[in-house]
Amino acid sequence: MRLLIADDEPLARERLRALIGELGGIEVAGEAADGREVLTQCATLQPDCVLLDIAMPVMDGLEAARHLTGFDPPPAVIFCTAYDEYAIAAFESRAVGYLLKPVQREKLDAAAKAEAMKAAAQEQQ
Repeated sequence: MRLLIADDEPLARERLRALIGELGGIEVAGEAADGREVLTQCATLQPDCVLLDIAMPVMDGLEAARHLTGFDPPPAVIFCTAYDEYAIAAFESRAVGYLLKPVQREKLDAAAKAEAMKAAAQEQQ
């Protein structure tokens, strides 16, 4: 699975990259620091999944996720945020996961595996 890490904080991106490095079968295709960059990177890199922060400059993660639903095919979105109050809005934007910071490796692994199984099932149809 190829994924894009999107967070406006470099240390948060670095931490997610380190956690992903501990998991197998996941390639970091790129990184983005704001919502607009997420859209550009997704159009260019076509990741399977985006780890997306909510509070970002230029365009927040929720708006970026809504735009991503128009991509063909749309990448899966797993929100990684410090804010628990946006969970309903996140799932309304068709997110497949919602992880609270600091993200735990086990929860990231479970969310990534669930997305990978879903993608494999869709390919078989």
